[in-house]
This record gives sequence, structure tokens and C-alpha cells, in this order.
Amino acid sequence: MRSAIDTNISPGAFAPFQAGALAGVSGNRIGQWARYELIKPTLFRGRPANLYGFHDVAEAIVVHWLLDRGFSYADIHSAIERARIDHPDWPLLTAPLGIAQHAVAGDPRGAIVLEVAQGTYVDTRGGGDQVTLKPELLEAARDMLRRGGWIAAQLGLKRIEVDPDKLGGTPVVRGRRWPIERVAQLANDEAGRAVLTHDYALHRLDIDESLRWVGAAAKL
Repeated sequence: MRSAIDTNISPGAFAPFQAGALAGVSGNRIGQWARYELIKPTLFRGRPANLYGFHDVAEAIVVHWLLDRGFSYADIHSAIERARIDHPDWPLLTAPLGIAQHAVAGDPRGAIVLEVAQGTYVDTRGGGDQVTLKPELLEAARDMLRRGGWIAAQLGLKRIEVDPDKLGGTPVVRGRRWPIERVAQLANDEAGRAVLTHDYALHRLDIDESLRWVGAAAKL
């Protein structure tokens, strides 16, 4: 079983399987998204493996979020290319993109739209359609990474955080500098749990959530 944390990776740099765990997909899927240019590994692109920065992983979460809502790779790619004109770095995070549920008649997905003037959006798939309704913006997906990524959101975990300024973005117990994978390793037996709770004052929920996150990551 491959660890979601690799101490040989430079701080703030995520290997594909690490980026995938935070985005809720496998490392192979992250590589697929990179090849299709839905995300870009801005720290290192090439062999033996791409390395992804914090914002790259945040964009991967947005991609996952959009795919879950029925948008195709082509839809997302079109939105990225349209947004990249004025927002070349991390367009899924920096461009005023959103989802307008009623932008396209008869399409239950709605459309990924880009704000071109205050309150006026265009369908990124082309055609020149303009809508003035306020779309569902992507802040929730953008912020998910800091709260422990996709896994934490899906499992309703509240005690995990990812901060690029804390241990290089390694998922940790919120408010502490304890990597959750280390917590999970120690918690595999009663003696380890006792050390965590009595010597380091970790709450039982800190331990339980760490175990759940690491267990879910191992299944991706």
C-alpha cells in the first residue's frame, strides 16, 4: 500500500498520488488530467513523475467538482482555455468562472460561464450566449483543499487542515503540526493511541478522523 505522504518529496510539492489523495482521485487520474491539460504541474513536469503545487491540487479539486456535476473533459477544457486568455496562471482559481444552471435551455448541467463584464457572463463553450443571472461560483471547491481536501469533505471530517505554510502542505491535525498519516500509524495499537492522547494531548476525534482519511486515501 502506497503512503499518501512521501517524506522524500520537497516541502510544498505533491507527487501524483499525494495530489490525487487530496483531490479525491488516484494518482493515475491526476496524470490523465495533466495530459489533457485540465491541470498543470507547475513545480515539475516530466519524468519520473510530475510534481504539483498547492494551487495545482486546488485546481484538481475544481476539476473533480465539475466532473461530478456532469461536465465533460471537453467542457472543462473549453472553460480553461477561454479563461486562460486573461488569467494564465491557475485559471480555475483566479478567473471569474462559475456555473449558470439555466444558461443553456434544455441542458440540465447548465454551463460553465466566464464573467466578461460586471454581472454579465458568457458560455465558455462558445456561441456568444450571454447570461445575466449570478452563477454558482466555485469558492466552495477552491476552499476545500485547506479543510483537508476532497476526502475530508466527503466524510464530513472537521479536524484536518492543509496549509502550504505548515509542513509544506502535508495534511495535519487542525491547529497542530501532527501529520495525519503519522497519527494513523501510531494509532494502529493501543500503546500508540495512549502516547497520542496522554503525551501529546490529541483528542480522540483527531485520531479517528486521521484514521478515516488515511484509510480512504489508501482505497483510491
